[in-house]
Amino acid sequence: MAFSTEQVINQAAAVLALLLLIYAVDWRYFRDWVVVFLFQCFFDFLCGSPVVNLKLLEYPVRLLPQWYNTSILFEIWIFPILCILFNQIARRRRLGAIIGYALLFSAGITAVEYQLERVTNLIRYIHWSWFISFYTMTITFLLSRVFIAFFRWGCNYFDSRGNRLPR
Repeated sequence: MAFSTEQVINQAAAVLALLLLIYAVDWRYFRDWVVVFLFQCFFDFLCGSPVVNLKLLEYPVRLLPQWYNTSILFEIWIFPILCILFNQIARRRRLGAIIGYALLFSAGITAVEYQLERVTNLIRYIHWSWFISFYTMTITFLLSRVFIAFFRWGCNYFDSRGNRLPR
């Protein structure tokens, strides 16, 4: 059975993301990273589906094409893991550094995405561009950072007041 270029890229990306998750993530903050992962999955799926349904871009080769029009591999596996890594790096940084890292992460992902759009059938821009991908990913990274900061604040606030939620 011969694999297409797109299938090889998808499998390699999934395995690389898994290896990053296992070896690059600081698991002392497990609770935070699970929250970031779930927030990002929800947010990406919520925003990614309308983008595809509005025919702004499409994913000709994707997992489970009979059920999903979006690239669930990217939206529910790869990008949430990259958001965990971004939040891990930006964990104790000031605002300027957080924005800088968001821009760097977005630039790296956009560079890869742009090349994939040019040479494979994994993604096709219709009414989209690399710049839109760049700034939407930057905003998404920053939103995940705001969300985890809010989550941590809430956990600290309720733990310090002794008002624990019922289990």
